[in-house]
Amino acid sequence: MPLLGEQEQQIVRDRLGNLTRDVELVLFTDTSTIVAPGKEPCMYCKETQQLLEEIAPLSDKVHLVVYDLATPEGKAKAEEMRVEDAPTIILREQGTDAVNVRYRGIPAGYEFASLLEDIEMIGRDGHGLPEDVVKELNDLPSEVTMQVFVTPTCPYCPQAVRTAHRFAYASPKIMGEMVEAQEFPALSQKHNISGVPDAIINGGVQRVLGAQPVSAFLEAVKKAVAATA
Repeated sequence: MPLLGEQEQQIVRDRLGNLTRDVELVLFTDTSTIVAPGKEPCMYCKETQQLLEEIAPLSDKVHLVVYDLATPEGKAKAEEMRVEDAPTIILREQGTDAVNVRYRGIPAGYEFASLLEDIEMIGRDGHGLPEDVVKELNDLPSEVTMQVFVTPTCPYCPQAVRTAHRFAYASPKIMGEMVEAQEFPALSQKHNISGVPDAIINGGVQRVLGAQPVSAFLEAVKKAVAATA
């Protein structure tokens, strides 16, 4: 049964119909059914792959590549691209080796809008950040990881995800990742996630609660770098 109805497909087709750059969606799934300490079967791998398989044909500029963590090739690619869990989606302009705009978990509910906006960002619109913000990001002395914890029913979460992904697309110094909190309870517990959106920066050195403006995220990023310098 399709995840996207005819009306939703047409909306996606219209939104992605005038992309000017080819966008690659790299999905890491896991078909293994082995249950081991610290490892459970992937909760939404099948649905995530189905969703992307339904999106990709709606634009000739969107291309899907799938790797399976249950295979040696998938494990090797995951190590190369710094992927720890499935499902993980990496978005990038086709032909580049960027790995820093990513989703850990299915982009469902309100986060489906984030996914479409990211495809538009990479395929047409660009990050839209002021030049002075981009300069500050590129001048950072070390890489910064921004993990934005979300739930599909949170209407404020996409704004925080979009900021992290805009930062990541604007600068290779930033790793911007959406994390679906309910799919990864151990990670959520590790960072004491009690509400969303909650942006964990450099493993918790700084955090930004709520849908804050770009300036608040930039300040937190700079404080995180300063704290670990």
